[in-house]
Amino acid sequence: MPQFLGFAPASRRAEAALARFERVLQDLVEPLGNLGALVAIDVPEVGRVTFTAGHSNLDKSRAAQPGDVFRIASQTKTVTAMVLLLMARDGQVGLDEPVVTYLDLPIDRRITVRHLLMNRSGLGEYTRVLGPHLYSRVPFAPRDIVALALPQGQLFEPGAHFDYCNTGFTIAGMLIEAVSAGSFGEACAARITRPLGLGHTAFGGRIPAEEPMRGYVTLPPEAEPVDMTASVSRAFGSGDGLANADDLLVLYGSLLREESPLRISLHDLTAETGKPSANPHFAMSLGTEYGLGLERRAWAGREVWGHPGSSGHTRSSTWIDPGLGIGVTTCVTMHITPSWSADDIRYPRAQLFGQALSTAYALAEI
Repeated sequence: MPQFLGFAPASRRAEAALARFERVLQDLVEPLGNLGALVAIDVPEVGRVTFTAGHSNLDKSRAAQPGDVFRIASQTKTVTAMVLLLMARDGQVGLDEPVVTYLDLPIDRRITVRHLLMNRSGLGEYTRVLGPHLYSRVPFAPRDIVALALPQGQLFEPGAHFDYCNTGFTIAGMLIEAVSAGSFGEACAARITRPLGLGHTAFGGRIPAEEPMRGYVTLPPEAEPVDMTASVSRAFGSGDGLANADDLLVLYGSLLREESPLRISLHDLTAETGKPSANPHFAMSLGTEYGLGLERRAWAGREVWGHPGSSGHTRSSTWIDPGLGIGVTTCVTMHITPSWSADDIRYPRAQLFGQALSTAYALAEI
């Protein structure tokens, strides 16, 4: 059943929308073979409702719960961009300076810090060669991750267009460490999570104390599933964060608050955007407009900004509607096996995102 914070449905239309969404979330679990699901919807002047379905672990001994933490994967990119924006304001880094000004890396000298944060670097993609057979067994240093992408060469001219690039955000994390003389996780805590009071969020290899929604991978020759929740080294800077739903709604919602302690607005991250080519290297780039660590979509017919995240075994996202102040965040966990197939059917993300936002609009009575 959905759990409400500070409100009850105000109309039959709202009640019907909530019931429909509950059915959508339930169908994401058992019928499609996923482990658990969690969605939180926040509507200003109405309240917050959280839905859960399924379980937080493989043996199904614990039901998914509203406060559970989970891998946020590429939503980490938003935080990486926010940290570097704050460092730029402090004069520690120049967003339009070449990356090689700060890091000794064999990459095109024309690639700027801004190119990394807008996925416009043209660098190769390390995830094309780093499969689960490796990352489930071996911890990776950031330079090892970047080295996997370098043989792919420069895929397009720096700044030419937008195309998702985890390699670029890994380098952005390295840059944060080089300039701040501290760890990526410490920089995220000092500049983002502590000022916002995010007590259930961590980056840079730290795992929050709360029970997580777990994702698993079973690969030959092992017969036993591997809990991948803490296997974050391969996602350094580009996707190693864990958080709970409430913290994510505060994080992205802060971009709409004039009094945010971070002094970062949605406009700061989206004043300049890029679009993909007609044939992007990363298929998910198609149809997306991308700013600094944020993408623009219209999942339910209105402009929303946010970021999806995929760590293979856990899929998540957060979206905010700047016109209405509405926020939604989603998580689905999985057990990936050698027979896993038809990912777009098992995880119909467009349906999930669109229905969550449509439910929020029904609660807002628009």
